[in-house]
Amino acid sequence: MPHGTAPKQLKDEIDAGLQSRGEPPPFKTNTRKAANARDGRAGEWPDFERRRAHAAARRQYALDHLDELHERLREHWRRRGVIVHHAPNSAIANDIILGIVRDRGARTLLKGKSMLSEEIGLNDYLARHGVEPVETDLGEYIVQLRGETPSHITMPGMHLDRTDVGRLFSEKLGGEYTDDPPALTRIARRALREKFLTAKVGMVGVNFAVAGTGHLATVTNEGNGRLVSTLPDTVIGLMGYERVTESLADLALLWQLLARSATGQRATVYLNMLHGPSPGPSGPREVHVVIVDNGRRRLNDDPELREVLRCIRCGACLNACPVYQQVGGHPYGGTYPGPIGIVLTPALKGAGHAPDHPFASSLCGACEEICPVSIPLPEMMLKLRARSVDERAKPDPERAVWRVFREVMGSRRRYELAAKLARGAQALWPGREMPIPGWTDHRDAPRFAKKPFRDLFHEDER
Repeated sequence: MPHGTAPKQLKDEIDAGLQSRGEPPPFKTNTRKAANARDGRAGEWPDFERRRAHAAARRQYALDHLDELHERLREHWRRRGVIVHHAPNSAIANDIILGIVRDRGARTLLKGKSMLSEEIGLNDYLARHGVEPVETDLGEYIVQLRGETPSHITMPGMHLDRTDVGRLFSEKLGGEYTDDPPALTRIARRALREKFLTAKVGMVGVNFAVAGTGHLATVTNEGNGRLVSTLPDTVIGLMGYERVTESLADLALLWQLLARSATGQRATVYLNMLHGPSPGPSGPREVHVVIVDNGRRRLNDDPELREVLRCIRCGACLNACPVYQQVGGHPYGGTYPGPIGIVLTPALKGAGHAPDHPFASSLCGACEEICPVSIPLPEMMLKLRARSVDERAKPDPERAVWRVFREVMGSRRRYELAAKLARGAQALWPGREMPIPGWTDHRDAPRFAKKPFRDLFHEDER
């Protein structure tokens, strides 16, 4: 599957993934620990629900005033010498970044963690044009060495264990095999250290841009984000158009909610605040911000789906989702797996680009319940399901089936006749289930009683 694209037949991707794992599937994704840790941290705040409601309101305020907040940001950045680039789509964003790298005479781009860079397919684009992208987040670095994309928003290598990483490092980086986590970390640190010290251009993903002050905030648990944004002479901040918050007070609340929701921490290890070019002897001499639209402004005008832009990319909905627990992140394709992905991917690209995504959910509501900014994901899935059905090619066999079902269920006489015919058809398959395409592949078919309840009721009444 090409990088950054979503499968047109998600069910087939999921089936193939499950079958390839054997019986029982040796699947290693277990995010319940993170979800349970989140519940513990939430319990430390007696007013957690009030804070969550406030955070949702502040994120919605930002979406309602995006153009105004961007104007304030541009003014701060202009005064501080930050160079601003606007990219309406992935292709233009990639061209801008490539141009910055080439203009500085660099052959390498040192990267902090950025899901947006995955969305626009930046790594593949740079590699095709002779620039080496180097992921410095440990999880991202591991999946890059494997030639994979992240399987989780905040824990990219969640589908791997230490033996996988040990074999990978031994093969790609040399040296004897070890599966000791501290030793593996040291191996990665040694491999990346030279990159940090020699890089001319670094790039960070922007978690939030603060309109009131002009800060670019990057949230990390590793020191790579700080190194990437201070050692190179040129630093690029890559941000989605919606990643704006009004004040430092808003940022403080969102930061704490993000950490608690993602991994159950009270706060992440690092909160990096980039103002602009450094006036002192250290720090970047040049700072660029690439603001990517890629469908976000159009989505913000969609009254049914715009609330999905409140997402702060914590991954909590993945941690709580029973479907994600079974299939992992890769079958979803695109960039964003799990509940947020099955809404965000078709919302940004159009329902026709990911027609099966809205159906990859049990609608249990766990994603909305755990979301720190209360995005109504199940409601949006239902709206996208309706859109997906509306965009199907005509004639649509499933539409015809449901039309017949509606007619049968709308009349008592037709219902009783259909039930009688179904009991007769069931008799043709004695001793086993009557096959129903798509249903009996994974579950038992309902069996009709030899005598319906209404006949028993009338006999008893007589």
